[in-house]
Amino acid sequence: MLDQNILKGIVACPDCSSTLHSLKVCDNCGLSFADADGMPSLFPQRARRTVSFQFTPDRSTAGASFREALRYPVRSGSGGKDNPYHLDLAHLDIIDRLPKGSTILEIGCGGGQMRDWVTKKGYHYIGTDISTSRVFAFLSEHGGPDILCDAHFLPFKEKTFDLVYSAAVTEHLACPYLVSQEVFRVLKPGGRYLGNVSFLEPWHDDSYFHMSPLGVFENLTQAGFTTENIWPGEGYSGFRAIMKMGNKVTLPLSFIGDAIYFAYRSGNKLRNLVKRHPNWSIDRIEDTARVAGATDWIAQKPEH
Repeated sequence: MLDQNILKGIVACPDCSSTLHSLKVCDNCGLSFADADGMPSLFPQRARRTVSFQFTPDRSTAGASFREALRYPVRSGSGGKDNPYHLDLAHLDIIDRLPKGSTILEIGCGGGQMRDWVTKKGYHYIGTDISTSRVFAFLSEHGGPDILCDAHFLPFKEKTFDLVYSAAVTEHLACPYLVSQEVFRVLKPGGRYLGNVSFLEPWHDDSYFHMSPLGVFENLTQAGFTTENIWPGEGYSGFRAIMKMGNKVTLPLSFIGDAIYFAYRSGNKLRNLVKRHPNWSIDRIEDTARVAGATDWIAQKPEH
């Protein structure tokens, strides 16, 4: 677990935003905090947040900025068994390029399974989650979160983190626009926000907002981010997700979803080959994104 002295240098009251000198009570507003399973539990009680943004006519349809962002990174796909659960190769590459000593925040860290991997690379890691109970058993052995908190009210000072990572969490947030604004606030200028979100996965675990690539773009850009890449999660189609996440009867039939996806891709390849559109490849990212189980992104907070 993270040294609590390090936490005391970066945490802020989730109610009044004042610097916290103690993980027990806020000296400014008097809000007290309890521990849960030995972890600081920094939840607000009286906080109110207003989500606001400007909406202009050019945002009503997909524009050139979105088309430019909808592209694969240099590498993408599963990070493999030697890397943390849920980590995409593109996200791995961004993390590997961070300067030593960088500080990484993971929102919805589950069991904290990224902690050892991150710290071995010479970075500081802080994992947050809303509870310790909604974690797969095989992930519960990694130490859990460093802080329990609500992602809508991140208990950190402004411009604290070099990178924020969040995998399979955004769909479970009641107000993703607010969370993106919170991530923007706690990132240093030039810092990156990496993550993914459900698209065609079934409704699960009280999920709120499943996002298409356009939904991801809107959520990120409204918060002020420059969106570098948006792409469909590879190897995981909506056809497979529906079978795998349906119930105990459909789970063993996931191969049927794979077969449907193979037929879908084959039909698109044939169409693209026949049409020979000058701007179309045989494997179009739009075709893959249309039926993806999840959508990934890389976004950056502007330097100025």
